[in-house]
Amino acid sequence: MPRAFALRLKHWFWKLFGPFFPSFRDLWLWLGFIKHNERQPYLFGRLKSGLGGHEVRQLLAAAGFSNDYIAWIDPDEVVNMRKVVNVEYQYHVRLFNDGEIKGHHEFAAEAHPFKHLYDVGMESGEDYLKPLLAPLLESAPLPLARPNPKSPPPDSAADLR
Repeated sequence: MPRAFALRLKHWFWKLFGPFFPSFRDLWLWLGFIKHNERQPYLFGRLKSGLGGHEVRQLLAAAGFSNDYIAWIDPDEVVNMRKVVNVEYQYHVRLFNDGEIKGHHEFAAEAHPFKHLYDVGMESGEDYLKPLLAPLLESAPLPLARPNPKSPPPDSAADLR
């Protein structure tokens, strides 16, 4: 199947299935089929005092972001938005109730559901996100990442292939 056709097919599948996905995600979590109870990596900083979710949504929407209804819901998140880039990738930003702002660049779930689910190719996306988020942040450190628990350790046999 040609690649462009496969991407178009996935796009239409998600157009139809997407509105129902949050219900399925929540059911799978409730039944214990999948687990998600942690914040994802790449801390960009803390929200400046006096700013809130409204300002974060405004800035991100102006940059082409929209609500990400098919994403995980991280504990304590109050804003969850993404910007799809060339159908296959996306930038994803979250604001948490303690003021943390985290973000990353990854495969879009619609184009590569399993790579997305297992965080394959996830990276900070700091070249784009750091300057974008800077006006919102008290300070703009380099994104801090925790080790990805879904990735094999660096000295594993998988790295020798």
